[in-house]
Amino acid sequence: MRPQQNPSVLLTADRAQLPLTPMQWNALAAANEVSTVFQTYEWFDCWWSTFGDAFSLCLLTVHRDGQIIGLAALMLRRLAPGVNQLEFVGTGNADYQDIVAAAVDKRDVVDAICAYLGTGAVSWQRARLCNLPSHASTLALLESSGRRFGMRLVHEAMLPCPAMVLSADPQGARQRVNRYSVRRPHNWFSKRGTVSFRHVVDLHEIERFLPLFFDQHVRRWQSHGKGSQFSEGSQREFFTTLARAGHQCGWLLFSVVEFNGTPVAFHFGFDFEGTVIWYKPAFEVELAEHSPGLLLIHQLLEDSLDRGRKELDFTIGGEPFKERFSNTQRSVHFVSAYRSLLFWSAALLVRGCRRVMGRVRRTWTNPGRGRVEKH
Repeated sequence: MRPQQNPSVLLTADRAQLPLTPMQWNALAAANEVSTVFQTYEWFDCWWSTFGDAFSLCLLTVHRDGQIIGLAALMLRRLAPGVNQLEFVGTGNADYQDIVAAAVDKRDVVDAICAYLGTGAVSWQRARLCNLPSHASTLALLESSGRRFGMRLVHEAMLPCPAMVLSADPQGARQRVNRYSVRRPHNWFSKRGTVSFRHVVDLHEIERFLPLFFDQHVRRWQSHGKGSQFSEGSQREFFTTLARAGHQCGWLLFSVVEFNGTPVAFHFGFDFEGTVIWYKPAFEVELAEHSPGLLLIHQLLEDSLDRGRKELDFTIGGEPFKERFSNTQRSVHFVSAYRSLLFWSAALLVRGCRRVMGRVRRTWTNPGRGRVEKH
């Protein structure tokens, strides 16, 4: 038997010259440890077609024996003249990001990519890698490979990703979903009219609803004195493009709660390989005191149970409402990588200062914390 060749890396900087088909891309994504819509070709295509003009594509594919065994969809962000930052394509919108490869090939793929990035073939000073899933081997492999190939990592943050697993104990999950405190919003609305919940399956109807969905999201966040991402036309364009692609692929889950025929809440999410992915909710802020958002979650969970889905993944964020429903805790990691020892040392110093300032701030705002009271 002929021994396997060492993996090689191909850099693609032109979107029109991708070295693999959408089908090949998605086959790799399906074999990845964490397989979500955020790893699919369609996600990449929608995001890049909307935002790609502001970045330089740096798609790395790993080849062995004439086959592509992995890929890293990266891009370069120019921070200053001569200073470039590597990021995953989709940063800012994708809740899970990863180097894509089958588990059996993952170590070789990460090694090959780290070795390639260490050669200077790509001009970068910092790699900002967000939302690496804790339930994947990628972070540990990056740490070991990075050390061997001159990449120094700094752990910046870890963010929770709660989920409600439904398949392990459907009866227990349904009992949790049907607690009185959870059903209370449904009771309030149903006593005053007709409540309905449905997934919108007609693309033309989805497109008619999207402006209202955007508007609800904007007004909700304005009521908190914050900006909505949908204040930006590019984000509206991205979600519209993503809705069309997701609808065609069959994994878009665009849901609406209607009260007396009027939409009071929406959820723009996904149903992917048996997992319902909580992505972007919106609700009518004028009804906020009656919890239309909680009504939306209740209906979505009931529907997921009725349709035999494995889980509802709440994705990034530790909001109280997620903790209320979740029975599983995962997380994502944000790391930075540096080729320069000087930049790495400076980053460690900044991180240490931030931690000290955070402790000082917490002590200042809560001076009694940590004291032992003597009785």
